[in-house]
Amino acid sequence: MTDTPVLSAFDVAALARDPSPEARVEVGTKVAERFDNALITHRERELAHEILALLVQDTAQMVRESLAKSLCLMPGAPKDILESLAADIDEVARPVLEASPVFSDEALISIVNSGSRAKQMSIASRPTVSPELSDALVSTDNRDVVLCLTGNEGASFWEGTLVAVADRFGDDEAIAKKLVKRADLPVTVVEHLVTAVSDELRGYLIKRHDISEDVAAQVIKDSRERTTVDLVDGIESKDIPKLVEQLATTGRMTSSLLLRAMCLGEMRFAEAIFVQLTGLPEPKVWSLMHDKGPLGLKALYARARLPQVLFPAFRAAVDIYQEMDYTGAESDRYNFRLRMLERLLTSYDGLEGDDLDFLLGRMSRISDKLHVETPGDEVSFV
Repeated sequence: MTDTPVLSAFDVAALARDPSPEARVEVGTKVAERFDNALITHRERELAHEILALLVQDTAQMVRESLAKSLCLMPGAPKDILESLAADIDEVARPVLEASPVFSDEALISIVNSGSRAKQMSIASRPTVSPELSDALVSTDNRDVVLCLTGNEGASFWEGTLVAVADRFGDDEAIAKKLVKRADLPVTVVEHLVTAVSDELRGYLIKRHDISEDVAAQVIKDSRERTTVDLVDGIESKDIPKLVEQLATTGRMTSSLLLRAMCLGEMRFAEAIFVQLTGLPEPKVWSLMHDKGPLGLKALYARARLPQVLFPAFRAAVDIYQEMDYTGAESDRYNFRLRMLERLLTSYDGLEGDDLDFLLGRMSRISDKLHVETPGDEVSFV
């Protein structure tokens, strides 16, 4: 028969007889150990809760710290006591935030949103972290918290959360190293990281996730094209033809670059590329490109000798641009890209994803590189 210690009024009296913090630590440890024992009586459990309620308010930090360590692994620990400990100073809260199974995701997310960096770090190091909780931790935008979380093998992530980490911290060597070593990286995150990390980490990433050198090179090209299109928004109209000419001279003007510009609403840039590809004057290119009929864009596209498989995307971009009376405002830009995402998914069978940049990267795989020798020359594929 198991010898189960009992709680009694003597335990409460002991707190009064010996007021030292050490004595209170001893009693608290004893009470905590007994609280979760299934064989103690209902009255004993009530007494234990009363004692714990006293100790959680103790003025001595060492008493509260000891109590937190004693209760942190107990699935049956009283929730109100744990909540008080979690709301305490960082040193007291750490054990229960790191390990207690009593807290719900909702409660932990609330602490993440309002707590200190130390408390966020404690939560990020829990044995298991749900995707919802991981997302809340990443949203703190705290580098140390993200570093701790990405190195936690027990943490699970939504794909979008990992993409956000790769975008925000991909060039942080320590965080990138944690990310590339994770076994659960989706392809969208792998693509982001291949272009951001050091050569050493890129080699590890390619090997671990079985990426061919050709695919890695393509991903790097996609990243450069994203950067180029992003830069266009801040360039004056008069300087765009100079940029296009430089791209043509260096062999970096591709059908995928033009596709990306069109699908992201950068029509000034797209028009300049069509001028370069076709040798037509700017007014003629504008007229053909924005012709509301079915033939103008088709004729311009054919003259530029672009891959026919991409034409529906170009057609959709122009149609949405005209339907929206696009101004380039931030709200317009967001809605334009959202509608392009929807249109691409309905125009191309088998194309899947919830990120426009990711879809454009995949579509660029089916387009050939353009070779432009000199402005006005015929365009050929290589």
